[in-house]
Amino acid sequence: MRTFLFILALVLLAIWGIGIFLYALKGLFNIIVVFAVIAFILAIFNKPKSS
Repeated sequence: MRTFLFILALVLLAIWGIGIFLYALKGLFNIIVVFAVIAFILAIFNKPKSS
């Protein structure tokens, strides 16, 4: 699950970057940044517990 969240965050950041340079997403790139940040936060809090 943690790997999936990191991959999701990277994909969303890549889409956000493309949106900034092409101005194709206009205001939506801010939403993509928010989703990427949420994915990173979830990944940090979902660290596997060491036993």
